[in-house]
Amino acid sequence: MFCFPSKIRCFLIDSFLINDKIFCYFIKENGEKFYLFSEFLPFFYISKKVSFLEKYIEKVEEKFDVIRRKNIKVYKVRVPLRYYSSILKKVKAKYPDNIYNVDLNPVMQFYFENNIYPLAEVEIKAENGYLKHIESISDRYEIDYNYPPLSYLTIKPICDGNPKFSKWREIEVTTIDKSFYFDALDENFLEEIKNLIEKYDPDIILTEAGDPLIIPFLDKNGINLSRPFLKRVIYQPERTYTSYGSVVFRDKISYLIGRIHIDLRNSFFGKEAGFEGIAEVSRMTSAPLQECARFSPGSAISNMELRIAYENNYLIPYQKAYPENFKSALELLEIDKGGIIFYPEPGVYKNVAEFDFFSMYPSIILKYNISIETFNCKCCKNSEKKIKIPGTNYYFCSKRKGLIPKTIEPILIQREKLKERGYKYRQLALKWMLVTCFGYLGYKNAKFGCVEAHESTTAMARELMLKAKEVVEGEGFKFIHGIVDSIWCYKENASEKDFLKLREKIERITGFKIKLEGIYKFIKFLPSRDGLSSVPNKFFGVFKNGEIKARGIMLRRKDVPDFIKDFQLECIENIEKCDEVFLKYLTLLKENLIPMERLTIRRRLSKNLDEYKVKNIGYYLKKKFSNANIGEIVSFVVVNDNSPILEERVKIVEEAEEFDFEYYKKLLEKAYEEIKID
Repeated sequence: MFCFPSKIRCFLIDSFLINDKIFCYFIKENGEKFYLFSEFLPFFYISKKVSFLEKYIEKVEEKFDVIRRKNIKVYKVRVPLRYYSSILKKVKAKYPDNIYNVDLNPVMQFYFENNIYPLAEVEIKAENGYLKHIESISDRYEIDYNYPPLSYLTIKPICDGNPKFSKWREIEVTTIDKSFYFDALDENFLEEIKNLIEKYDPDIILTEAGDPLIIPFLDKNGINLSRPFLKRVIYQPERTYTSYGSVVFRDKISYLIGRIHIDLRNSFFGKEAGFEGIAEVSRMTSAPLQECARFSPGSAISNMELRIAYENNYLIPYQKAYPENFKSALELLEIDKGGIIFYPEPGVYKNVAEFDFFSMYPSIILKYNISIETFNCKCCKNSEKKIKIPGTNYYFCSKRKGLIPKTIEPILIQREKLKERGYKYRQLALKWMLVTCFGYLGYKNAKFGCVEAHESTTAMARELMLKAKEVVEGEGFKFIHGIVDSIWCYKENASEKDFLKLREKIERITGFKIKLEGIYKFIKFLPSRDGLSSVPNKFFGVFKNGEIKARGIMLRRKDVPDFIKDFQLECIENIEKCDEVFLKYLTLLKENLIPMERLTIRRRLSKNLDEYKVKNIGYYLKKKFSNANIGEIVSFVVVNDNSPILEERVKIVEEAEEFDFEYYKKLLEKAYEEIKID
């Protein structure tokens, strides 16, 4: 058994809950791996003395209640892990309004209480296989932190579309020094994976379709991907939910013990920012790597709030009990307006500059101390220093920094440092957290949500944009367009130096950072379908450095074939030769020179078969992909759009031997009309 009489340095990689103990996984600088158990006892707080909990009471403390906005007396109840779930179930049922911190799982509590996090450099003491002491000797906000010597194995199916419903051409397996290719999930694949695991002993297994397919297949066939003495995979069920009006499906999750498994297709941060981004969010939030990989940005910011709340002696309520203040219809019309939008005049413009406020909403929240417990506080009611919100009767505390600003500040600072140092993916992961933090202010189930805080943030954003517009026009520039936190303006023969001077003045007048996103060689704002008005978020253009930016056009839509996206991209890159590019792609289409997979259309299934009142393409796709879940995306090719028989109208790409030329020609013509310069 492991016995370290003195402290040793190593890296904490991950922690797991196993039966009644917390299992911790460490790596030394020389690559040596070892595992220790912790007998950590989880805890929660209760504001009421309960007889059956008396023997578990550790102490009485005073902590801050965000709803009551004052310190209250609570009992800290520490329970052995074997009883923790059953006791929590009982207190949740009987005392839901009196319990706190029950949403912190034991691993999270273990991390919070010891101020540690995944990939932290730590000093530990151990005895007989048990962790006796742990402390971090690194800083979670370090930019160039010491990185543990992790080994990787990647398993990726090569196919078109969703691996669950597409034919795999091959399976690519990559190690630190070599790539291997397999025909299918078969005996040969099993044997080779077993050999590779034994040879390379990877710490991180990155997959695509690993959660629903690859890991369960290996597990079912006796390939142990967890460390040898813990022969298990922990599964969490798939689920379907609604997000911003869309039905979304999330595959089941396959967690390993003693290794890290991340399915990049089943990970928002994995898709957007790779393992670098996942690691950054994990360090910031203290969430285990495998769990963090499956976080939405909202879950990440919520976890960050929980950590900051814990560190600042805040109680975390079990049930949100903060009601929205009553407002008259007139007050709602005045206050609840959202971000400001100026509609551009449709057409093509040259030498246009785009300015973007740097993380506008998070910066507003931080500067104006916008938070649930600082809103209309009693301590500032009669104070001249209270932070007033224009156009409302709202104000925020000037004496005590709020929980939400305390959460946002380190993310903002960290992201700015990462951007300056060129860490693209790490800063991108934090960007998504910042994007979400504003929405969480008004989310009905957010622990620290407050509708008035949400309204105050948008009110200040509108004020900022109006001030910026005044500066732009006061300096003799034409204000072309503005949406939420971005501004487009123009001045004949203006140089980059002129635009930078304008940026400096906007910052000086508004008090907020704004960046010059770039100067366009040209930009086109598109009209609405009827041609009578403009669309605020439908444009494309090319910056002077050659970078393309497009919003709202077919190039950016997920359900548009790649062939159409290729066409629009080539047109924008050669805008003066748009006609020639159109004829080129039309010829390729006529001569059947477009690969079938580039004609594939993706569609999200939104109904069960029995919910369709009309037997349309959606009905056929659900029938064809009978094993697909609501919210999953399937792919098809249109082979005969005019056929009265559904089965003859579309085919999956593997079954399609031809395509409907007229259908794809119309798509091409539509894409051409959208971007051509008259």
